[in-house]
Amino acid sequence: MKQIYLISIVLLLFFTGLITENNSSWSQAEVLVKGKVTTETGTPVKNAIIKLGNTDGHTNSDGIFILRNSTFPAQLTVKHPLFSEYVDMIAFPERWRDTLQVLVVMQGKETALDEVTVTNKPIFWVYPRKQANVLDFILQPDDGIILCCSDEKTYFMRGLDAQGEKLFETPIRRHPRQLFRDCMDRIHVVYSDSIYETSIINNSIGAFQVTSASRLFAYNLLKTCVYKDEKTLVKYNYYDQDQRIEFVSYNIQTQKKQVMYVGEDRKRFKQLSEFARNNSISGEQLFHSLTVEELRVARRLWNNTKFYELVLTTPVYVPLFELNDSLVIFDHLNDSAVVFTKAGVRVRSFPIHYNHFKGWKNELVTNLEKTKVYARYEIDGLTTLREINPINGKVERKIQLEKHIYPKHLQIRDEFIYYIYDDYLDQSMHYLYKQPIR
Repeated sequence: MKQIYLISIVLLLFFTGLITENNSSWSQAEVLVKGKVTTETGTPVKNAIIKLGNTDGHTNSDGIFILRNSTFPAQLTVKHPLFSEYVDMIAFPERWRDTLQVLVVMQGKETALDEVTVTNKPIFWVYPRKQANVLDFILQPDDGIILCCSDEKTYFMRGLDAQGEKLFETPIRRHPRQLFRDCMDRIHVVYSDSIYETSIINNSIGAFQVTSASRLFAYNLLKTCVYKDEKTLVKYNYYDQDQRIEFVSYNIQTQKKQVMYVGEDRKRFKQLSEFARNNSISGEQLFHSLTVEELRVARRLWNNTKFYELVLTTPVYVPLFELNDSLVIFDHLNDSAVVFTKAGVRVRSFPIHYNHFKGWKNELVTNLEKTKVYARYEIDGLTTLREINPINGKVERKIQLEKHIYPKHLQIRDEFIYYIYDDYLDQSMHYLYKQPIR
């Protein structure tokens, strides 16, 4: 068995390496990167520490640095004890040049505006009842919160006001998988075998089960719908072992549909197909192996098949969000964001590189007001959010969640980050906190 697991681990490392190589940064011809580091008034900053990708250097007395790099996008970090740390992604030149010019403007720590790091901010209990175990929550536009929680072995949905006081509650049958808000802003309680639609009237809430024949179909349909108004509905579908996502817009009045956008990773799909083909196993092989060698081969193929099903077939992350008056698709496979009207008409695109920062979790979070978008990063359990400008893809500011590690279910409303945290003394209890990001 040790030999079988060793083979599986080797295959895991080899195959993961292939995938990582094809989906992260890409190699190009070597580029000479010449940069100048100055203050906001144009004064050169000497002895600043420079890191570009895996290359290190420093500025001279004129604030100049020269480095060579062949892998892009590359993270550029500039540090100096008198200034706030500067972090940016350097992309490969659109038009081939063997020299890339970079200007870095440093800001004093007391007046840094380019990438504001919010630290030492108070952390608030949102619902501090010790006996209430918060399982999930959804923020409401009226400043309220819908909680799914338990008191010992009894499960409830509870409505809170802006101050965290309980307004109403209704019992639910057992521990749900999640609370889910669909594209029409309706809230559902989702179980592994059923789904309940909720209705809130005044200070009461009801939960109504979808009919047995259509409940799973209804949930699968609802979760793929990402936008709806009076005229248009937009949904997505995955194909090719989840390595291809297709967004389709439907005209509700004419019933016509059109493909808005397709994001796909063809190289990964080919690798997955070849891996699955080479490791397929039949019931005859699995249950009727006669010799030791046949049994060894059957076990190896079975292990690799489960590894393929549980680990390798991660869907491509190409999400669509409603932001302000537009629909924006963030294609992390091609380092670009594509802007559409709400009728599904393509308007423009712009480059994105925030997904190459260290610790990127393949997750974007929008605020409830649908005006801002944040990228999530995690290093050693500590979570950082970078606010991304929805117009040009640049990093606006950085927010650190320093009090708790591994926060769950991040949601944002009114310049506050809400999240669930597992109590470090009692892992069975989960509490709801919020942190200001102003």
